[in-house]
Amino acid sequence: MKIYPKTSSKLEGLDKMMEYVQKYKGVELQYFDENGIIAPFDIATPVEKLMEKIPYLEEITIHPPLCYYDIELVLFKDMKIVEEQLQTLLELSKKYDIKINLLYHTEWNFTKHKELTIDKIRKLVKMIENSKVKLIFENIFMFSENTCTAFEIAKEVDSPNCGVCFDICHLYCRANIDKKNVEEYAEKYLDADLCKKYIHQVHFSDTKDGDGYLDHKKTHGRMHDNIQGVEYDYNLLKKYNMDKCNYITEISEEDYTKRDDQLQELKWLDKVANGVD
Repeated sequence: MKIYPKTSSKLEGLDKMMEYVQKYKGVELQYFDENGIIAPFDIATPVEKLMEKIPYLEEITIHPPLCYYDIELVLFKDMKIVEEQLQTLLELSKKYDIKINLLYHTEWNFTKHKELTIDKIRKLVKMIENSKVKLIFENIFMFSENTCTAFEIAKEVDSPNCGVCFDICHLYCRANIDKKNVEEYAEKYLDADLCKKYIHQVHFSDTKDGDGYLDHKKTHGRMHDNIQGVEYDYNLLKKYNMDKCNYITEISEEDYTKRDDQLQELKWLDKVANGVD
């Protein structure tokens, strides 16, 4: 199991997490909607700066802007946006001989995708066939879906170049909204076989105060309070075959230059998952 730090497209706080970058040779880059809603954003420049700084990197995940950048919205605005993103990633992957993943959220349920977008997604995945580029979809915490849309898309496309990013915070949010214990909710929401086959990475963090969706800033994607909390969540995911994939510490915090909270989460997770002191 590999553990990757998360930074921004400006590489904020990355120097503070270099111990884990050096050890596991991967990062996730988060982009923001600085150019407007569903606007193309510059993938190449941050990746090239990253590779110049850390030439031994083996894997990068690109996380598009958080607001109004779901895959269905982008496809309906202009499919060429995603095609151009994937073409850029193919070129960067070949240039640096690295794995690059493009991660998209979706708010739709699978019925809508099957009727309106799945053929487009298949064409996108066909573009990156037999390459080191992967298109991955993240589970959401809204209740617009009946089953986990990310798994349904991956199962329908059924390609090694299409997978899932599983966010444990979103699992907790759904359990909290439904007023159920997280283990009880996981039993109906997750399928261990699908997890083993399609999950490429996990977004790992804590969800505070039985919330995660109302007071989003203070309770969503925060550092765990202690190593026991990290161990509990890791063992929950391990039960569903999520112990061999990549883990990204996706931690919200007040100071994104110091990254104190993410550093602590990295340390605890490394100890729990890999036995590192």
